[in-house]
Amino acid sequence: MIDSSHTETMYDVIQQFREYITQNYGADSKTAQAYIRIADDFQRHVSDKDLSVLPELAVQEYYGLTVGVPSFEAPLSKSKERYARAIRMIHNILHNEEPKRRYINYPLRCPAPFQDILSRYETIMRDDQKSHGTIRTRSGRMKVFFVFLVNKKCVALEDITPKLFADYVSSLRDRYSSQGKASILYTIRNFFSYDEFSDMLSFDPLPFLTGIHSKKHERLPSFYTADEVKRILNAVDRNTQWGKTAYLMMLLACVYGLRSSDIKALVFNGINWERRTITISQFKTHREVSLPITDEVLFALLDYIKNARPRVNSPYVFIRLRRPHVSYSMDDHFGDKILPYFKIAGVDTKGKHHGLHSLRHSLATNLFETGTPVNEIAVILGHTSAASTKTYVWSDIERLRIAALEVPGK
Repeated sequence: MIDSSHTETMYDVIQQFREYITQNYGADSKTAQAYIRIADDFQRHVSDKDLSVLPELAVQEYYGLTVGVPSFEAPLSKSKERYARAIRMIHNILHNEEPKRRYINYPLRCPAPFQDILSRYETIMRDDQKSHGTIRTRSGRMKVFFVFLVNKKCVALEDITPKLFADYVSSLRDRYSSQGKASILYTIRNFFSYDEFSDMLSFDPLPFLTGIHSKKHERLPSFYTADEVKRILNAVDRNTQWGKTAYLMMLLACVYGLRSSDIKALVFNGINWERRTITISQFKTHREVSLPITDEVLFALLDYIKNARPRVNSPYVFIRLRRPHVSYSMDDHFGDKILPYFKIAGVDTKGKHHGLHSLRHSLATNLFETGTPVNEIAVILGHTSAASTKTYVWSDIERLRIAALEVPGK
């Protein structure tokens, strides 16, 4: 544990960071040298800005400056992760905590002046029966907006000016795709659509929140051909505990197009062994869906339960293989864990996602390319609107135009 019972200035904290890195990585290692360079750069920043007696402000400001996102948000690229990790470790030392050598995406905290307002917005969304995922996503976007306001010395909705809105929109341009920017502005528009928030402003914010339009298909969903999916599944080593687990998860995404959230939330009460059906309440839409258990899924499910799943009393089908044997959270993702199977199969993942959701995308696209109408694919995927499904089948512009003709009108 780092001995940092008292840190008078930022220089003390930076020096302790250097000592920690040297002790744990070795002074001559390339990793240590890279971290020391970051510490040196940080110290110069502290000196130039005269922030030596304001350590918390110094750390947060430098994080935003070098990583390119508000303090302790996840970096947007791999190239920024080392800076994010180093500054986060310095922050740990500042607060008398053991430095986390692995970067952790800490949830962004809402600034104190806006906590009550955000809480009220979340209550409104719950009253409107928005899903947990929607509430979490919109709350996260509003936190980023509120952090921006506080960094600009604005601590109340009444103090927002047209210039602040314009500056915020400008700050999004280099950080997000057009679809990402449009989604963020949509959330802020939604927030100010409620009179109790918009009435606090002295102007109409709408003109500032409609300047960026979504190019819905600027970044196409990742999908793989039927042959590639087959090779990926065949690459899984089903002689291992994790292999049996991963194979069943991937099969559920490939065969039924289940969302990752629904796979993780699958419970034994939803399995009817006599009728050979799986019934789930979709996490995103809250719709109940009943699916037939195919032979391939049945064998994989039995193999997992008998030979891989830890023998603990839990209602969830999928639980962690290591102690404590609890169910997976909605924040758990498996992209990095199943990536090796893509590589073994010789499937190119460059520029593509490679998680369970990409297999869901692949099912949609492959069904479409074999002639399945979009409205039928929408039913299979559990979409409430066939319009949502068109995002998944964007494999060929001419085919998409044909698909659009098959979508029933409202």
